[in-house]
Amino acid sequence: MAARQPPRLLTIRQMLARVYRRLVLFAVLLSGASLLVSGLLTIRSYFTGNLDLVARTISYTIEPAVVFGDPAAIREGIASVATGHQVRLVELRDRDGRLTARWAQPMDSGDPAGESLTERILDLPPARAPVRRGEQVIGEVRVAGDTSILTSYLLSGALISLCCLGITIIAMRILARRMEEEVIAPLTSIASVARKVRSRRAFDLRVQRSGIAEIDRFGRDFNALLAELQGWHASLTKEKDQLEYEATHDALTTLGNRALFERALDSAVGEAAQSSSTFALLYLDADRFKQVNDLYGHLSGDALLVAIAERLSACIGQADRAFRLGGDEFAIVLGQDVDPAMLDATVARIETALVTSIKLPSGHSVVPSLSIGAAIYPDDGISPEDLLRRADQQMYEDKLRKRSRPQSQGSYA
Repeated sequence: MAARQPPRLLTIRQMLARVYRRLVLFAVLLSGASLLVSGLLTIRSYFTGNLDLVARTISYTIEPAVVFGDPAAIREGIASVATGHQVRLVELRDRDGRLTARWAQPMDSGDPAGESLTERILDLPPARAPVRRGEQVIGEVRVAGDTSILTSYLLSGALISLCCLGITIIAMRILARRMEEEVIAPLTSIASVARKVRSRRAFDLRVQRSGIAEIDRFGRDFNALLAELQGWHASLTKEKDQLEYEATHDALTTLGNRALFERALDSAVGEAAQSSSTFALLYLDADRFKQVNDLYGHLSGDALLVAIAERLSACIGQADRAFRLGGDEFAIVLGQDVDPAMLDATVARIETALVTSIKLPSGHSVVPSLSIGAAIYPDDGISPEDLLRRADQQMYEDKLRKRSRPQSQGSYA
Protein backbone atom coordinates (compact mmCIF):
# COMPACT_ATOMS: atom_id res chain seq x y z
CA MET A 1 0.00 0.00 0.00
CA ALA A 2 1.44 3.32 -1.06
CA ALA A 3 2.47 5.71 1.69
CA ARG A 4 0.07 8.54 2.22
CA GLN A 5 1.55 11.84 1.12
CA PRO A 6 1.46 14.60 3.77
CA PRO A 7 -0.81 17.53 2.91
CA ARG A 8 0.86 20.41 1.14
CA LEU A 9 1.24 23.36 3.47
CA LEU A 10 0.25 26.84 2.41
CA THR A 11 2.68 29.73 2.58
CA ILE A 12 1.70 32.89 4.44
CA ARG A 13 1.50 34.70 1.14
CA GLN A 14 -0.84 32.11 -0.33
CA MET A 15 -3.02 32.04 2.77
CA LEU A 16 -3.29 35.85 3.00
CA ALA A 17 -3.86 36.12 -0.75
CA ARG A 18 -6.69 33.58 -0.51
CA VAL A 19 -8.28 35.47 2.39
CA TYR A 20 -7.90 38.81 0.62
CA ARG A 21 -9.33 37.39 -2.58
CA ARG A 22 -12.41 36.05 -0.84
CA LEU A 23 -12.93 39.24 1.15
CA VAL A 24 -12.53 41.39 -1.95
CA LEU A 25 -14.91 39.25 -4.00
CA PHE A 26 -17.47 39.26 -1.23
CA ALA A 27 -17.14 43.01 -0.67
CA VAL A 28 -17.33 43.88 -4.37
CA LEU A 29 -20.24 41.54 -5.03
CA LEU A 30 -22.10 42.77 -1.94
CA SER A 31 -21.55 46.44 -2.72
CA GLY A 32 -22.30 45.94 -6.41
CA ALA A 33 -25.47 44.02 -5.66
CA SER A 34 -26.53 46.61 -3.09
CA LEU A 35 -25.98 49.49 -5.49
CA LEU A 36 -27.66 47.64 -8.32
CA VAL A 37 -30.71 46.66 -6.26
CA SER A 38 -31.10 50.09 -4.70
CA GLY A 39 -30.72 51.71 -8.10
CA LEU A 40 -33.26 49.38 -9.64
CA LEU A 41 -35.73 50.01 -6.84
CA THR A 42 -35.30 53.75 -7.27
CA ILE A 43 -35.70 53.62 -11.02
CA ARG A 44 -38.64 51.22 -10.69
CA SER A 45 -40.38 53.66 -8.36
CA TYR A 46 -39.69 56.50 -10.75
CA PHE A 47 -40.69 54.36 -13.72
CA THR A 48 -44.02 53.24 -12.23
CA GLY A 49 -44.79 56.78 -11.11
CA ASN A 50 -44.10 58.06 -14.60
CA LEU A 51 -46.37 55.37 -16.11
CA ASP A 52 -49.16 56.34 -13.70
CA LEU A 53 -48.78 59.96 -14.74
CA VAL A 54 -48.82 58.99 -18.46
CA ALA A 55 -51.91 56.79 -17.91
CA ARG A 56 -53.82 59.62 -16.18
CA THR A 57 -52.76 62.09 -18.86
CA ILE A 58 -53.98 59.78 -21.63
CA SER A 59 -57.24 59.28 -19.74
CA TYR A 60 -57.85 63.02 -19.57
CA THR A 61 -56.79 63.50 -23.20
CA ILE A 62 -59.01 60.86 -24.81
CA GLU A 63 -62.06 61.27 -22.53
CA PRO A 64 -63.98 63.42 -25.11
CA ALA A 65 -63.13 61.03 -27.93
CA VAL A 66 -64.36 58.07 -25.89
CA VAL A 67 -67.60 59.87 -25.09
CA PHE A 68 -68.23 60.56 -28.76
CA GLY A 69 -66.94 57.13 -29.89
CA ASP A 70 -64.29 58.51 -32.26
CA PRO A 71 -61.63 55.78 -32.73
CA ALA A 72 -59.33 57.97 -34.81
CA ALA A 73 -59.34 60.71 -32.19
CA ILE A 74 -58.69 58.12 -29.48
CA ARG A 75 -55.62 56.74 -31.28
CA GLU A 76 -54.37 60.23 -32.05
CA GLY A 77 -54.79 61.29 -28.42
CA ILE A 78 -52.99 58.20 -27.16
CA ALA A 79 -50.14 58.65 -29.63
CA SER A 80 -49.71 62.32 -28.77
CA VAL A 81 -49.15 61.51 -25.11
CA ALA A 82 -47.39 58.13 -25.29
CA THR A 83 -44.82 59.08 -27.92
CA GLY A 84 -41.53 59.99 -26.24
CA HIS A 85 -42.54 58.87 -22.75
CA GLN A 86 -41.02 55.36 -22.61
CA VAL A 87 -44.34 53.70 -23.30
CA ARG A 88 -44.43 50.34 -25.01
CA LEU A 89 -48.14 49.61 -25.22
CA VAL A 90 -51.39 51.45 -24.47
CA GLU A 91 -54.78 49.74 -24.35
CA LEU A 92 -58.21 51.27 -23.93
CA ARG A 93 -60.91 48.97 -22.59
CA ASP A 94 -64.55 49.70 -21.95
CA ARG A 95 -66.16 49.33 -18.59
CA ASP A 96 -66.86 45.69 -19.38
CA GLY A 97 -63.17 45.03 -20.05
CA ARG A 98 -63.45 44.71 -23.83
CA LEU A 99 -60.57 46.09 -25.87
CA THR A 100 -61.66 49.15 -27.86
CA ALA A 101 -58.31 50.70 -28.85
CA ARG A 102 -54.63 49.80 -28.82
CA TRP A 103 -51.45 51.72 -29.48
CA ALA A 104 -47.96 50.27 -29.56
CA GLN A 105 -44.47 51.47 -30.35
CA PRO A 106 -43.67 50.91 -34.01
CA MET A 107 -41.06 48.24 -33.19
CA ASP A 108 -43.32 46.47 -30.60
CA SER A 109 -45.40 43.44 -31.52
CA GLY A 110 -48.41 44.77 -29.69
CA ASP A 111 -48.89 41.45 -27.96
CA PRO A 112 -49.59 41.88 -24.27
CA ALA A 113 -47.89 38.58 -23.60
CA GLY A 114 -44.75 39.93 -25.19
CA GLU A 115 -43.60 41.66 -22.04
CA SER A 116 -39.83 41.84 -21.64
CA LEU A 117 -37.67 39.78 -19.28
CA THR A 118 -36.93 42.92 -17.30
CA GLU A 119 -40.67 43.46 -16.69
CA ARG A 120 -41.03 39.93 -15.43
CA ILE A 121 -37.94 40.18 -13.21
CA LEU A 122 -38.99 43.54 -11.71
CA ASP A 123 -42.68 42.61 -11.63
CA LEU A 124 -43.82 45.77 -13.44
CA PRO A 125 -47.60 45.65 -13.88
CA PRO A 126 -49.18 48.05 -16.42
CA ALA A 127 -50.35 51.38 -15.08
CA ARG A 128 -54.13 51.78 -14.98
CA ALA A 129 -56.21 54.94 -15.09
CA PRO A 130 -60.05 55.14 -15.40
CA VAL A 131 -61.71 57.23 -18.07
CA ARG A 132 -64.54 59.16 -16.41
CA ARG A 133 -67.46 61.13 -17.61
CA GLY A 134 -68.41 63.04 -14.56
CA GLU A 135 -68.65 60.48 -11.78
CA GLN A 136 -69.26 57.59 -14.20
CA VAL A 137 -66.40 55.29 -15.32
CA ILE A 138 -66.75 54.70 -19.06
CA GLY A 139 -63.45 52.96 -19.69
CA GLU A 140 -59.94 52.17 -18.51
CA VAL A 141 -56.50 53.00 -19.89
CA ARG A 142 -53.74 50.44 -19.41
CA VAL A 143 -50.15 51.54 -20.08
CA ALA A 144 -47.13 49.16 -20.31
CA GLY A 145 -43.77 50.89 -20.14
CA ASP A 146 -40.74 50.51 -22.36
CA THR A 147 -38.17 48.81 -20.08
CA SER A 148 -35.23 49.23 -22.41
CA ILE A 149 -33.81 51.87 -20.09
CA LEU A 150 -33.99 49.44 -17.19
CA THR A 151 -32.34 46.76 -19.29
CA SER A 152 -29.59 49.21 -20.20
CA TYR A 153 -29.17 50.06 -16.54
CA LEU A 154 -28.88 46.38 -15.62
CA LEU A 155 -26.26 45.77 -18.31
CA SER A 156 -24.29 48.90 -17.48
CA GLY A 157 -24.50 48.07 -13.78
CA ALA A 158 -23.19 44.57 -14.42
CA LEU A 159 -20.41 45.97 -16.62
CA ILE A 160 -19.45 48.56 -14.00
CA SER A 161 -19.43 45.85 -11.33
CA LEU A 162 -17.10 43.73 -13.45
CA CYS A 163 -14.83 46.72 -14.04
CA CYS A 164 -14.80 47.46 -10.31
CA LEU A 165 -13.99 43.82 -9.64
CA GLY A 166 -11.11 43.94 -12.11
CA ILE A 167 -9.76 47.17 -10.62
CA THR A 168 -10.10 45.70 -7.15
CA ILE A 169 -8.20 42.56 -8.15
CA ILE A 170 -5.40 44.72 -9.58
CA ALA A 171 -5.35 46.77 -6.39
CA MET A 172 -5.33 43.56 -4.37
CA ARG A 173 -2.27 42.33 -6.25
CA ILE A 174 -0.50 45.63 -5.63
CA LEU A 175 -1.38 45.43 -1.95
CA ALA A 176 -0.25 41.79 -1.90
CA ARG A 177 3.17 42.82 -3.22
CA ARG A 178 3.38 45.55 -0.62
CA MET A 179 2.29 43.09 2.02
CA GLU A 180 5.03 40.73 0.85
CA GLU A 181 7.61 43.50 1.17
CA GLU A 182 6.41 44.73 4.56
CA VAL A 183 5.25 41.51 6.22
CA ILE A 184 6.47 38.41 4.40
CA ALA A 185 9.97 39.73 3.63
CA PRO A 186 10.81 40.28 7.35
CA LEU A 187 9.49 36.82 8.20
CA THR A 188 11.53 35.34 5.36
CA SER A 189 14.58 37.19 6.69
CA ILE A 190 14.04 35.69 10.15
CA ALA A 191 13.72 32.23 8.60
CA SER A 192 16.92 32.81 6.61
CA VAL A 193 18.81 33.83 9.76
CA ALA A 194 17.50 30.75 11.59
CA ARG A 195 18.57 28.50 8.69
CA LYS A 196 22.10 29.99 8.63
CA VAL A 197 22.40 29.67 12.39
CA ARG A 198 21.34 26.02 12.21
CA SER A 199 23.49 25.06 9.22
CA ARG A 200 26.60 27.21 9.78
CA ARG A 201 26.42 27.86 13.53
CA ALA A 202 26.51 31.59 12.71
CA PHE A 203 25.28 32.72 16.12
CA ASP A 204 26.57 36.27 15.52
CA LEU A 205 23.80 36.96 12.99
CA ARG A 206 20.91 39.17 14.08
CA VAL A 207 17.43 39.95 12.73
CA GLN A 208 16.99 43.50 11.43
CA ARG A 209 14.10 45.77 12.42
CA SER A 210 11.07 45.63 10.14
CA GLY A 211 8.97 48.56 11.34
CA ILE A 212 6.06 46.25 12.25
CA ALA A 213 5.44 46.08 16.00
CA GLU A 214 4.57 42.38 16.24
CA ILE A 215 7.42 41.25 14.00
CA ASP A 216 9.87 43.56 15.80
CA ARG A 217 8.89 42.08 19.16
CA PHE A 218 9.39 38.61 17.73
CA GLY A 219 12.73 39.73 16.23
CA ARG A 220 13.95 41.12 19.58
CA ASP A 221 13.07 37.88 21.35
CA PHE A 222 14.73 35.91 18.56
CA ASN A 223 17.89 38.05 18.79
CA ALA A 224 17.95 37.60 22.58
CA LEU A 225 17.72 33.84 22.06
CA LEU A 226 20.57 34.01 19.52
CA ALA A 227 22.67 35.97 22.03
CA GLU A 228 22.14 33.27 24.66
CA LEU A 229 22.91 30.55 22.13
CA GLN A 230 26.04 32.44 21.08
CA GLY A 231 27.22 32.58 24.69
CA TRP A 232 26.49 28.89 25.25
CA HIS A 233 28.19 27.96 21.97
CA ALA A 234 31.27 30.03 22.83
CA SER A 235 31.43 28.42 26.27
CA LEU A 236 31.01 24.92 24.84
CA THR A 237 33.59 25.61 22.12
CA LYS A 238 36.05 26.88 24.70
CA GLU A 239 35.47 23.84 26.90
CA LYS A 240 35.77 21.55 23.89
CA ASP A 241 39.04 23.19 22.82
CA GLN A 242 40.34 22.98 26.37
CA LEU A 243 39.41 19.31 26.64
CA GLU A 244 40.94 18.57 23.25
CA TYR A 245 44.10 20.44 24.25
CA GLU A 246 44.32 18.55 27.52
CA ALA A 247 43.74 15.27 25.69
CA THR A 248 46.58 15.93 23.23
CA HIS A 249 49.15 17.86 25.32
CA ASP A 250 51.36 17.05 28.26
CA ALA A 251 50.13 18.89 31.36
CA LEU A 252 53.66 19.44 32.71
CA THR A 253 55.62 20.62 29.68
CA THR A 254 52.67 21.72 27.41
CA LEU A 255 54.30 19.74 24.60
CA GLY A 256 52.19 17.36 22.54
CA ASN A 257 51.63 14.00 24.21
CA ARG A 258 52.01 10.50 22.81
CA ALA A 259 48.52 10.48 21.21
CA LEU A 260 49.23 13.70 19.34
CA PHE A 261 52.70 12.40 18.40
CA GLU A 262 51.26 9.28 16.83
CA ARG A 263 48.79 11.33 14.80
CA ALA A 264 51.51 13.77 13.73
CA LEU A 265 53.83 10.92 12.70
CA ASP A 266 51.07 9.22 10.67
CA SER A 267 50.25 12.54 8.99
CA ALA A 268 53.90 13.24 8.20
CA VAL A 269 54.29 9.79 6.61
CA GLY A 270 51.14 10.31 4.49
CA GLU A 271 52.15 13.79 3.31
CA ALA A 272 55.70 12.70 2.53
CA ALA A 273 54.45 9.68 0.57
CA GLN A 274 52.05 11.84 -1.40
CA SER A 275 54.58 14.57 -2.21
CA SER A 276 57.62 12.26 -2.51
CA SER A 277 59.48 14.31 0.10
CA THR A 278 61.46 13.49 3.22
CA PHE A 279 61.19 14.24 6.92
CA ALA A 280 63.06 13.17 10.04
CA LEU A 281 62.14 11.76 13.44
CA LEU A 282 64.21 12.38 16.58
CA TYR A 283 63.74 10.14 19.62
CA LEU A 284 65.26 11.58 22.85
CA ASP A 285 65.64 10.20 26.36
CA ALA A 286 66.99 12.12 29.39
CA ASP A 287 70.16 10.60 30.89
CA ARG A 288 70.26 9.80 34.64
CA PHE A 289 66.81 11.38 35.15
CA LYS A 290 65.94 8.84 37.85
CA GLN A 291 68.91 10.01 39.90
CA VAL A 292 67.57 13.57 39.90
CA ASN A 293 64.23 12.36 41.23
CA ASP A 294 65.93 10.18 43.85
CA LEU A 295 68.44 12.79 44.98
CA TYR A 296 66.46 16.03 44.79
CA GLY A 297 62.80 15.01 44.71
CA HIS A 298 60.06 14.90 42.13
CA LEU A 299 59.64 18.67 42.01
CA SER A 300 63.21 18.95 40.82
CA GLY A 301 62.61 16.17 38.31
CA ASP A 302 59.60 18.01 36.97
CA ALA A 303 61.58 21.24 36.72
CA LEU A 304 64.27 19.38 34.75
CA LEU A 305 61.69 18.03 32.31
CA VAL A 306 60.15 21.50 31.83
CA ALA A 307 63.56 23.04 31.15
CA ILE A 308 64.44 20.32 28.63
CA ALA A 309 61.09 20.86 26.85
CA GLU A 310 61.69 24.61 26.63
CA ARG A 311 65.16 24.15 25.17
CA LEU A 312 63.95 21.57 22.66
CA SER A 313 61.19 23.93 21.49
CA ALA A 314 63.76 26.72 21.08
CA CYS A 315 65.98 24.54 18.89
CA ILE A 316 63.42 23.59 16.23
CA GLY A 317 61.75 25.55 13.42
CA GLN A 318 58.12 26.53 12.91
CA ALA A 319 57.47 23.48 10.72
CA ASP A 320 58.86 21.13 13.41
CA ARG A 321 56.99 19.78 16.44
CA ALA A 322 58.23 18.50 19.80
CA PHE A 323 56.45 15.95 22.00
CA ARG A 324 56.79 14.40 25.45
CA LEU A 325 55.98 10.73 25.14
CA GLY A 326 55.95 10.06 28.87
CA GLY A 327 58.46 9.92 31.72
CA ASP A 328 61.75 11.30 30.41
CA GLU A 329 61.13 10.40 26.75
CA PHE A 330 60.75 13.07 24.06
CA ALA A 331 60.29 13.06 20.28
CA ILE A 332 60.62 15.63 17.53
CA VAL A 333 59.11 15.44 14.03
CA LEU A 334 61.15 17.64 11.71
CA GLY A 335 59.47 19.21 8.68
CA GLN A 336 59.57 18.06 5.07
CA ASP A 337 62.67 17.95 2.84
CA VAL A 338 65.09 17.11 5.66
CA ASP A 339 68.50 15.81 4.62
CA PRO A 340 71.24 14.29 6.83
CA ALA A 341 73.09 17.61 7.07
CA MET A 342 70.01 19.44 8.34
CA LEU A 343 69.37 16.63 10.80
CA ASP A 344 72.94 16.82 12.16
CA ALA A 345 72.63 20.59 12.52
CA THR A 346 69.45 20.23 14.57
CA VAL A 347 71.03 17.62 16.83
CA ALA A 348 74.02 19.92 17.32
CA ARG A 349 71.76 22.82 18.33
CA ILE A 350 70.01 20.61 20.88
CA GLU A 351 73.30 19.42 22.39
CA THR A 352 74.58 23.00 22.58
CA ALA A 353 71.39 24.17 24.26
CA LEU A 354 71.82 21.53 26.96
CA VAL A 355 75.29 22.73 27.98
CA THR A 356 73.88 25.45 30.24
CA SER A 357 73.02 24.19 33.71
CA ILE A 358 69.50 24.22 35.15
CA LYS A 359 68.71 25.58 38.61
CA LEU A 360 66.43 23.16 40.46
CA PRO A 361 63.84 24.05 43.16
CA SER A 362 66.07 22.21 45.66
CA GLY A 363 68.82 24.79 45.06
CA HIS A 364 71.08 22.42 43.18
CA SER A 365 72.20 22.89 39.58
CA VAL A 366 72.04 20.26 36.89
CA VAL A 367 73.59 20.09 33.43
CA PRO A 368 71.14 17.89 31.54
CA SER A 369 72.00 15.35 28.90
CA LEU A 370 69.90 13.60 26.26
CA SER A 371 70.49 10.41 24.32
CA ILE A 372 69.28 11.05 20.76
CA GLY A 373 68.29 8.69 17.99
CA ALA A 374 67.17 9.71 14.49
CA ALA A 375 65.43 8.24 11.47
CA ILE A 376 64.84 9.76 8.02
CA TYR A 377 61.89 8.89 5.79
CA PRO A 378 62.08 6.93 3.51
CA ASP A 379 65.75 5.89 3.96
CA ASP A 380 65.23 4.42 7.43
CA GLY A 381 61.63 3.25 6.96
CA ILE A 382 58.36 3.99 5.22
CA SER A 383 55.95 3.31 8.07
CA PRO A 384 55.59 5.04 11.45
CA GLU A 385 56.51 1.82 13.24
CA ASP A 386 59.70 1.35 11.20
CA LEU A 387 60.81 4.94 11.75
CA LEU A 388 60.10 4.82 15.47
CA ARG A 389 61.92 1.47 15.80
CA ARG A 390 64.96 2.87 13.95
CA ALA A 391 65.08 6.08 16.00
CA ASP A 392 64.67 4.16 19.27
CA GLN A 393 67.49 1.79 18.29
CA GLN A 394 69.83 4.68 17.54
CA MET A 395 68.86 6.41 20.79
CA TYR A 396 69.70 3.24 22.72
CA GLU A 397 73.06 2.97 20.95
CA ASP A 398 73.78 6.63 21.80
CA LYS A 399 72.92 5.96 25.46
CA LEU A 400 75.32 2.99 25.51
CA ARG A 401 78.09 5.13 24.09
CA LYS A 402 77.52 7.78 26.76
CA ARG A 403 77.56 5.23 29.52
CA SER A 404 81.02 4.25 28.38
CA ARG A 405 81.95 7.95 28.78
CA PRO A 406 80.52 9.04 32.16
CA GLN A 407 81.58 12.63 31.69
CA SER A 408 79.06 12.93 28.82
CA GLN A 409 76.10 11.97 31.00
CA GLY A 410 75.64 15.49 32.44
CA SER A 411 76.64 16.69 35.86
CA TYR A 412 74.79 17.44 39.12
CA ALA A 413 75.92 19.78 41.83
